[in-house]
Amino acid sequence: MSYLKIGDVGWSIDDTGFGNRFQLWAVAYEINKYNDFEFTILVEKERWGELKYLNFPYTEQSEDRFHILDFSNTIDLRKNWLQKLDVTKNYHLLSPDLWNLWPPYEVEKSFWDKHANQITIKDKSLEDKIKDEVRFGIGVHIRHWPMIEQINSSYFPDDSIIERNDYKTKMEKVKLEMKKFDNHKFYISSDCTYDEPGKGPLLPNFSMKHQWLSEIYDEFDVIDYRDIISIKDEISDFVGEYKVRDNNNTSWIKVLNIDEEGQIDVSSVYYEPNTNISLFYDDVVEDLYDIKTKRDIVDLFCLIHSKELIESFKTGPFSSWTDFVLSYRDLL
Repeated sequence: MSYLKIGDVGWSIDDTGFGNRFQLWAVAYEINKYNDFEFTILVEKERWGELKYLNFPYTEQSEDRFHILDFSNTIDLRKNWLQKLDVTKNYHLLSPDLWNLWPPYEVEKSFWDKHANQITIKDKSLEDKIKDEVRFGIGVHIRHWPMIEQINSSYFPDDSIIERNDYKTKMEKVKLEMKKFDNHKFYISSDCTYDEPGKGPLLPNFSMKHQWLSEIYDEFDVIDYRDIISIKDEISDFVGEYKVRDNNNTSWIKVLNIDEEGQIDVSSVYYEPNTNISLFYDDVVEDLYDIKTKRDIVDLFCLIHSKELIESFKTGPFSSWTDFVLSYRDLL
């Protein structure tokens, strides 16, 4: 078996970049299709957690093969990349690292919208519950406004820019769109909290008063991912205070406090060279992120299966997440 290796473009610990990663996967899928599906698309296990919950055809995740196999043969996605390949070789699909150079192929060849519905939910009972909850509702995608110094005009036109801490104007913009749908239930998908993008809790309870979006819950008939999956049960094993070892400096102990929204706070750190603590910090984070990934899957497919959709660019900045949802909805 030969592989088409794709990287983790768009991924970070703060932002999984699923929309961008899907676009790169779609490039690999198109190349594979052109070569009669003789290849397997290879992704890095650590950064493609969605494969636990979603079917990606002709795709597998691995750490060993991803880093060890010979991928000296490369395909530059800025050039003529759709071509017949030697099926006895592995190939690494190269993409730019800088986000302002995205996408790595000609924009007019927006073929990825043909492949969105190749990705399906593994858990059919979860899929049925999603469809049942949102089929008569309005999906609303509210993306976190970027930090001002990060703004790129090609992605965030001037009329979508609202000052970082101007929550009043942000809320007015969101409500204006929602009020166009009288007497409807809404499904809210968002990463918006009072925290900087990527710095808030992994599993925010948007209906709580300390959350900015709670105002919407007071005025509209709203549900979110917590109405689809039982976050209380999912996170119960994590809530509280306990001690873990630092992965890089194993003689150092971190005292963690994790709340019911998946917010991780390190209350103290101390040196203990002969510790008998067996739990490591990265293990806790990985397990929490697995729940967060499941939340993302629910958000994604609730927007896909909603009766109508209020896209992110109507409530704030553009998002490749909305781009994926629109592509998928067009294929239903």
